[in-house]
This record gives sequence, C-alpha cells and structure tokens, in this order.
Amino acid sequence: MIQFVFKRVPAKLKWTLLWAFIFLLAVFALFLTFDRIFRVDLAPDTLARVVVAEDGTLLRSFADEDGIWRYPATVDQVSDNYIQALIGYEDRWFYYHPGVNPFSLLRALYQWAKNGHVVSGGSTLTMQVARMKRPMSRTVIGKFVQIFTALQLEFHFSKEDILNYYLNHAPFGGGLEGVQAASHAYFDHSAEHLTRAEAALLAVMPQAPTRYRPDLHPDAAQKARNKLLNRLAKFDIWPEPVIKTAKEEKVMGWPVETRMYAPLLARRLTSRAGENTNRIHTFIDYHLQLALEQLARDYAANLPPHVSLAVLVMNNHSGGIKAYCGSADFFNRSRFSHVDMVTAMRSPGSTIKPFIYGMALDRGLIHSQSLLMDVPIHFDDFRPVNFTGGFSGPVSAATALSKSLNLPAVQLMDHLGPRYFYAQMVNSGFTIRLPDGAKPNLSMALGGFSTSLENLVTAYSSLGRNGKTISPRYTKDSKKEQHRLLSDGAAWITHKMLLPESSGPVKREDQWLAVKTGTSYGYRDAWAIGVDKGYTVGVWVGRPDGVPVPEYYGASIATPLLKSVARLLPRHRARLKQPDSVTRCKICWPGGQRAVYDRQTKEYNCENRRSAWILNRTTPKTLTRRRVFMGPAVKELTLRLTKNGKYRVPAGCNVGQTVVETNIVLWPRIVESWLPPEHRRYNKIPPICPKCPQISDVVLTEPVDIRGLSDNEIIQKKEKKNRYPVFDLKVHGGTGPWYWFENSILKKKGGAFRFAPKHAGTYQILVMDQSGAVDRVKVKLF
Repeated sequence: MIQFVFKRVPAKLKWTLLWAFIFLLAVFALFLTFDRIFRVDLAPDTLARVVVAEDGTLLRSFADEDGIWRYPATVDQVSDNYIQALIGYEDRWFYYHPGVNPFSLLRALYQWAKNGHVVSGGSTLTMQVARMKRPMSRTVIGKFVQIFTALQLEFHFSKEDILNYYLNHAPFGGGLEGVQAASHAYFDHSAEHLTRAEAALLAVMPQAPTRYRPDLHPDAAQKARNKLLNRLAKFDIWPEPVIKTAKEEKVMGWPVETRMYAPLLARRLTSRAGENTNRIHTFIDYHLQLALEQLARDYAANLPPHVSLAVLVMNNHSGGIKAYCGSADFFNRSRFSHVDMVTAMRSPGSTIKPFIYGMALDRGLIHSQSLLMDVPIHFDDFRPVNFTGGFSGPVSAATALSKSLNLPAVQLMDHLGPRYFYAQMVNSGFTIRLPDGAKPNLSMALGGFSTSLENLVTAYSSLGRNGKTISPRYTKDSKKEQHRLLSDGAAWITHKMLLPESSGPVKREDQWLAVKTGTSYGYRDAWAIGVDKGYTVGVWVGRPDGVPVPEYYGASIATPLLKSVARLLPRHRARLKQPDSVTRCKICWPGGQRAVYDRQTKEYNCENRRSAWILNRTTPKTLTRRRVFMGPAVKELTLRLTKNGKYRVPAGCNVGQTVVETNIVLWPRIVESWLPPEHRRYNKIPPICPKCPQISDVVLTEPVDIRGLSDNEIIQKKEKKNRYPVFDLKVHGGTGPWYWFENSILKKKGGAFRFAPKHAGTYQILVMDQSGAVDRVKVKLF
C-alpha cells in the first residue's frame, strides 16, 4: 500500500522529501557532534548546607563559598501551588515540547518585528535552565546557544530533572537562589507549605529578582503577582474564587531575617559533615526546640552577668536528641554565646554518685537500705567533707544518695575500687578526663575529673533503659550505639532511690523524673539530670570561663530549670518495669541482714527493721568504714547475763543463780554519738555483777565525751559590736590521739580544742579517737 502511494507522488516532491530527510539527518548528526564536543550536565552548583529538624523544618543554613543561599529541594518537597503557578505562567507546554516551543519563538519574533523591541522572550523553562547553565548575552547567537543547550538537556535528562534544577537555581534576589531559600527568607517556612498567593509571588520573582523583592518593593511585587494570577485565571488553571482570595492577601515588606534554631548543634554537625553533604537531617523536635530556646533566654535574664546554661533532651528509645541548647542565648555575647556547654569538659560534681551506688548493688556490696557511715574518713592526703559542712552519722544508701552525702559515696568508692569504677564507666562509652598525671582515685566519687553534659546524659540514660546506655544520635543516618553499664536490677533500684520525696522529684504530667543534682568545687558548675523511661534531660548552669558563681548550686539554680524543661516534654505512657531480679524484703539495722520472723515467739530477730529493695535476693552485711579495716563493721557479742538481765557475768565467776547467754548487736563505734541512748553500747551492755569484782572483763572502754559545750546549745551576743565568746573544749574518754573537726574540717590533733567562732550560724564540733569512737555537739550562734 505504501509503495503504491509513493509511486503516485510526483518526482519533484519525492526529491524534496528526500533532501528534507537528508537535511534533518545532517542536522541531527551535527547536533550529536556538537553535543559530544560541548557536553552539558545538570550537576547542581554548590548548595548551601542546611540543618533541618525531624519534620524537615529548617533549623539553620550556611551559605556556599560564594555567599549564595541555595537550599536543596526536589519537586515532591515543593507545594503543588508553586508548581502549578510556575508552569502555568512560564511554560504551559513544558511537559509536551522537546525543550523549545517553536510557536512561542515565532510569536516572540513576530512581536519583536512589529514593535521594534522585545515583548516576550519565548523561552521555555528548559531554555531558562539552559541560560543558567550557560550564561550568554541577549543576542541572536546567544539565543541559538540557548536553544541548542535546551535541546541537549531534553535529550539527556527527564522533565523532572530539569524542573528540579530550576527549583534550586532560580534567582530570587539578595543572594537567594532556589524556591526553598526564598520561601524561608521571605515567608519563614518551607516551600512545601506555600499558599497560593505566596506561590504566585515566587513564581514571578525570577523575571526581575531585585525589582520584585517583597522586602524592598512590596507594591511592585504585588502588581507582578496579580498579573500572574490573572494569567492563571485566563487559562483556567486556578478557579476564579481562588484567584480572588489570593489577590486579597497583601504583600508585606517585612525585612528579611536569617533565623536560626539549635545554632550550636548546627555548627557542630556541619563542621564534621562530608564535603558532599548539603542536607543534615536531625532528630530535633522543632516546636520543643523553639520553646526550649525561649525558656533559656527567659531563665538567663534572671541570672548574674556572664552566666550561661545548657540543656540537652534525649529520647531514651532511639537515642535521638530532641532539643539542644548549648548556650543561654546565641546572640548574647556577654554570656559566652558561642561556647557550646553541651560538649565542654567540666567537673560533674555529685552527678556521678548514682553509678557508684549502682555498681555497688551489682557487686553485692549494698541494698537500698544498707547502713552507710556519714562520718569523718581519712585516706592519706584525701579528707573528704560534705557540701553542708556537717556529718549525719548512720544513713541508709537511699538516703545518702538522695541527700547527696559525700562521705558515704567515698566509702562505697573505696570498697568498689577506683580502678574498677573507672573501667566500668569508660567501657560504657563514658569519657573521664583525669588531671594530668593522675590515676583513678577516690576523688572521682566527688567529681574529681572532667566530663561533659553530653556524657552525663548518655550515662543517665542507663537508668531508664534497664542498665544500657545509648549514645546521643544527632542525625538520622547515625547508628544506634548501646553499652551495658549496670544490670537491669541495679539500674531499677538506683532509679528508685532517686525518687524519694527528699530528693525533690520533678513531676512531668503523670510521670516522675528521677533527679540528681551536682555542684562542682568552688561553685563553678551547677547540674541537674532527670531520667524516666522515655527521656533523659540534662541541665548545666555556670560561667563558661570557669569563674565561680558563689551560692549557686545544683538544687537552687539547675533544678528549677529542669522542672520547667520537664513540663515541655511530650507525654508518654512508658513505665519502668520492675525486673525479676529485684525483690522487696525487711532487713535489720545495723547489720543489714534479712529480718526473720519467728512464728513461735511472734517476733523478728531484730528491733530496728527497714523495708529494702534487694538484688538477686542478696542481703549484704554492713560495710566497714574503710576497705582496709579488718573484721565486721557490726559486732555481735555473746554475753553471760543474770536471769533478770541486769548484770553481766564474766567467765569463771559463780553468782549462785542461773546464767543466760544473750546475743547483743553493737553498732559501729564511730556512729554511736548519733544514736539514741538506748542503742549505745554503754546502755546495751550491763555492768559486771557485783559478786565478781576481782575478775576483769574488758568489753567496754570509757566513751569519748566533749566537755565545755552542750549539744544543741544556743549562743547569742548581747551586742552586735561584741565578738562571740571563745570556748576551750576538752575530750574525756577514748584512746588518743584525738582529732577535732569543725563543720567537717579537721582543725586540730590533741586532747583540747579552742573553738573561736567569728560568724553566726550552725556549727558542728566533732572529736574522734584512734579507734573511731566519736562524740559531737551542735551549736547555734545568733
């Protein structure tokens, strides 16, 4: 059939068609030749680096090396309103032409010939992309180069590739390129959420980027936008009611501001990102971050000059950092705004103590109600004291931790071993920086090393994650790293011990955060760390330059901020489940053993009972004051007493009546001055029977007793100008040498001490003999 038709075609027409075919073939061959010589690609220009929140909201951007703000975006990340407005105004036949619209070119040529000047350019979107790739002068040759490049682009790339390039490189004035950068600069939100009026304005702006800038020329911008809207109405791209509503939205000349959120985190992430990384996707909760930054600014306004703060919020399930505040206010240089205190190495103070207790639980050294000793302890040159300046005597492990007492923590560290503690912490991913030349030592129990808020949040996450830490994850592509720090039971009990009312728990909706505070030496750092199953929150307050801030400590300045942060956290129903390894039972003080109920006598085997959380059904005995001390801390004597229990009968003495053997538990001698009189050994051990005066029985020594002041004595000056009186104190009883302490500070060695107070307040005077026996008096001066 084709052959029949072709035979009937006139010969002249045949030759015309043949030459036309040869011409087109030659043109195509020429195109391919030039295409190989003058290659074209759609490799993007250097993009600005952007850091975005979990929902894709921009947190902070960094211009490229030429100072251009160009944020990466693809078609599916831009509102359909913009795509419709752009194609409807610039190139309605974009998806149908091969890069050049001949009808548009002919129309432009006709208008130019008729009017003597350019009326419309006839350029397609592909041709505009070609001009971006190969900038040329607006001449006939330049137009041909533009057409050739457009054909090249269509030959090698898809329509979506070409449109993506336009979306990222179209000029919008003021160093802005790409619709994403323009949307954030002019409207403070992503291009994904452009309204129709905003989309129309951005669609027309590349025609005259400077003349149509809404911040400089709002009236001209509005006229250009409305012109575009009229065109969309003319071609029925948007319905008339929509066009009318969009025109009612006035173009406002707001100044362009470069907003930034989580700026120090963004700076940190971009500094370590690869060269080809242009978009950094974080776990930051955008709305929580905004609320936290406002809270930080408001809170800092009431702090002394030069004081900064830091807050870190981590999701315990994923390890994702949901909020990051590295300084009080990024724009307040007087508060060292550019110093990131999330990563700064500082002394952790008492915040390290929960892990000492947790490891002691795992090693079978304590349970939650083990008796610890808040009494003077000397380790060669290391003489720890309490933050409050006094001693509390016998305390439970839970009380010692919740009150953050120093001496019990050092006692546990001594029994654990500093090297063991150091190794366990470091193996879990925790960073400990000791002073130059120092080895692991007991001072670590009181924060005698440096670490960061980031490290503390990592460690505390173990208390909400069954003993496993999780490293903070800042970006979506980061890996999940977990390390075992404590057993699930030890972590649960430690978390529980941080919850008593005395610790000031933080209520977060229907949840309780276990909280630990800390203060470094000299009031340089104030800490508060809170943790539940869902989140770990860390707070630091202080001066980044290390200058002390007197009277500012963790509980007074960091905890209130932690409470405010906790109220901002999303609600969740996650609860910490009690592990099978944890049980509750009654234990005896002072020995620490399990209380046993005798059903026959209907009595327990001890008078002083406490309800304790125990691990692996273990009830360890009370620890000695120091690991090197031999023998049990609590002694149990078997004494021969008269039947009425009134007298003690030494061996070899016949009193002519029935003698009963009785077991008597003696509290550690060093804590006796804190005990009620009935629990002290001098009242628990009866005197020797008068019928046995010649037989010696060395069970007791004369108790240590301070002479010269009475306990709880109140002293008041008659006149303010006068000085307080001086008291010459002496010690009676015990075995020398004696050591005198004033508010836990060692003052003198000897049998006498001159107490010369200079200021009003509460003073605790304590004397200890070489056996550890103690007496103390508390005095209030007004």
